[in-house]
Amino acid sequence: MKLTKISTAVLSASLLFVAAAANAADEAVTTAGGVAFTSDYLFRGISQSSNNAAVQGTLTVNHESGLYYTLWGSSIANGSGGLELDTLIGFAGKAGEVGYDVGVMRYNYPGMNKGNYGFEPDYNEVYGSVSFKGMKFGLNYSPDYFAESDQFVYVYGAYSTEVAGVGLSASLGMNMFDDNAMMSQALGYAGTDDSYIDYKVAASKSVKGLGVELAYIGSDIDDSDLAGNISTGRAVLTVSKSF
Repeated sequence: MKLTKISTAVLSASLLFVAAAANAADEAVTTAGGVAFTSDYLFRGISQSSNNAAVQGTLTVNHESGLYYTLWGSSIANGSGGLELDTLIGFAGKAGEVGYDVGVMRYNYPGMNKGNYGFEPDYNEVYGSVSFKGMKFGLNYSPDYFAESDQFVYVYGAYSTEVAGVGLSASLGMNMFDDNAMMSQALGYAGTDDSYIDYKVAASKSVKGLGVELAYIGSDIDDSDLAGNISTGRAVLTVSKSF
């Protein structure tokens, strides 16, 4: 069975899970969410808002077993219809001191389709990660990435800690396509590579009930290989409110 069919079935089941949770009023089920304003929405080192600000929101339903369902959305301005709306169903927990998180994610672009874009924009990823004492390592895989660009693999490592009440974090990721043609198709890339690196360093702090993060995010893609200066490193300020 193709991953598309599997993910569709899983995500459909997750909606039933959310509905059942809402009706059950069970203490085993909790919800969490938040809204955020960011000066630039970057995904894997590339601006999805054309170097402009974005508004984002998220809602997660958690079960005490470790099962969770998340709906996440953001305004975008990269030709993908103005809205990204993603759904995830996963399972997270701990084995001793080692945390783990596995699941399926669906990326959706409601204002965009194959008829007006030329390629199918929506796609699926399976993901998994392990964490230990502030360190995190993960892998994401898509059998048919954005714009029908075939197989895609993303591997990353991250570290986070806190110093004097300030959260500090850093991450480094490798984005790997089947070949240069597929990377060009997905990103509008004009170079000769079939992979690229993205990075992020950040400091965060809670200020009067708001989460404030200042980050420096970018990639190793040359300015001349991607139009719009959307992949170069830049400072990003994000203010969020959790509920």
